[in-house]
Amino acid sequence: IQRWKIPVRNGPKIGGKVTSTGDKKSPGWCFDRFGQSATHLPDGSVVYIGGEHEDHYDPDFYIYNDVVVVRSDASIEIYGYPTDVFPPTDFHSATLCGDEIIIVGGLRYHEHRDYSDTFVFRLRLTDFSIHRVETQGDAPSWLYEHKAELASDGKRLICTGGQVTHHPTEFTVENLTTWEFDLESKSWNPMATESGQRWMLLREDESWNDLWKIEQVACASRSSRQDTFAERYRAEFEERGHVVDPNLFYARFSPPVPHSVLEPDPDSEEYRVHRILVAGVVVRFVEDMHEIAVTVKGELSSELLEALKRHCLETYSGLEGVPYKSVHL
Repeated sequence: IQRWKIPVRNGPKIGGKVTSTGDKKSPGWCFDRFGQSATHLPDGSVVYIGGEHEDHYDPDFYIYNDVVVVRSDASIEIYGYPTDVFPPTDFHSATLCGDEIIIVGGLRYHEHRDYSDTFVFRLRLTDFSIHRVETQGDAPSWLYEHKAELASDGKRLICTGGQVTHHPTEFTVENLTTWEFDLESKSWNPMATESGQRWMLLREDESWNDLWKIEQVACASRSSRQDTFAERYRAEFEERGHVVDPNLFYARFSPPVPHSVLEPDPDSEEYRVHRILVAGVVVRFVEDMHEIAVTVKGELSSELLEALKRHCLETYSGLEGVPYKSVHL
């Protein structure tokens, strides 16, 4: 473990960007992060673990594997670890269990993932050493963005929500299972799974979609300000004979069936997630740069399901001007 301690100088100031010299553009250390956990200790300290700066397409993208402790007296300690001991992590859970913090899951870099498993680590608060936990049982397939709570008996973690890998398609899908992790036996056990259906929408050529560019064009159509990026994207679409329909973009979550739009949770870090209510059932849309995941969290009639699928295919095909296909999961 490498440790740095920052003395108190008019309160804590963690932030800014430390960049390396030479050609490398990514930050050497930065505390402007998301996907970072914050665990509050009884003595008033807060333990921050990992997190990422920017996103994978940004030159400043970086995932961290450090632990930052802000003490009640405003002093700061920073702990660093070799990546073979503790790989860089983001969107994990961190749960206080006695004198340890149990770290479950995480998105991580591609080279640090095992899509058939979910990593578990324990952080000892006595010396801030981190240790990989060898687990048993039926583990979730690469769980992240989930919530973990300590059961009332103090012997189990209950993990809900988040994302997992769907086999054999290897798509990332919403986790509909409640997972139990036994802290004594170090074993996983799936407790219950919500009923429902889901499918993926993607271009027939399976290439990356242009939804982000389409959004810029659609937003610019509702603004009086000139947007040079939107104009550039509009010209790109016109070069291939396609005109973006802003009204269709804003109606993509308005299927021709009775429904209501559900407002997003203001405390959630979810990105590009949309929900509607159809016949009392939540329908969740997650737009990614490659696919759109649709999850029906309950039972709908075959007529409603077909209407939803048809609306999705027609909408995204029309938005991009290229054919889309649906993959049932």
